[in-house]
Amino acid sequence: MFTSFLAVISTLAASVVAVPNLAAREVLATWPADGFEQKCFHPGGCTAVFNIKAPAEYVQGAPAFSAVCHPLSAEQNGTPNCEAVTDPAAGSYVESVWEVPSADDLVKLSIFHIWNEGDARYNASGSVEFPASATSFEVPVTSVTAVL
Repeated sequence: MFTSFLAVISTLAASVVAVPNLAAREVLATWPADGFEQKCFHPGGCTAVFNIKAPAEYVQGAPAFSAVCHPLSAEQNGTPNCEAVTDPAAGSYVESVWEVPSADDLVKLSIFHIWNEGDARYNASGSVEFPASATSFEVPVTSVTAVL
């Protein structure tokens, strides 16, 4: 009986390993970014700048945007830190936030595009991690939410 119990447990363990990664997210669109430049000061942290853009309808109903961003750390709250390069749609803006990367030689950013459509407020977002030496990257858009 003990042997059959072990066989059942082994079978269950094998089936758990075979379950697909549910944390993986569908990529709805990508935002190209270029001109990334990072400057670090010791002590004092780092600053960065980059350009980011997206065409209209990159997801249904989204307006186009083109911006120059200066990411804030996750601890900083305040006004949007990306300046529009072209006239944004009314109520539309982009924000960027530094995140903690998985390694010291990487940069991790989260980007948010917020816009209004009728009575709804939309937020499309994505995160990307890339080598600190990179000057361009693509942000996978993995979430679009709406608040009515």
